[in-house]
Amino acid sequence: MSVLYVGNLPFKISDEDLAAHFATAGEVAEVHHVRQSDSGRSQGCGFITMNDDEAAAKAVESLNGQEFEGRELSVCLARP
Repeated sequence: MSVLYVGNLPFKISDEDLAAHFATAGEVAEVHHVRQSDSGRSQGCGFITMNDDEAAAKAVESLNGQEFEGRELSVCLARP
């Protein structure tokens, strides 16, 4: 399993839409969209757990810098 950091997310994106977008690169195990604790508003970033390293590498290669709902995504391997 590999975890990706995703930045510059559209503020109104749902976890389901985000998972579907990343599923184009491989099987998504989990989506964690970072939100403000008091309002639930998106912070514009999140973490995607991919089931295998190959799918994660494909997601970085194919989705980093690509436009998603009007925003250019920043996708990279998450650091511990």
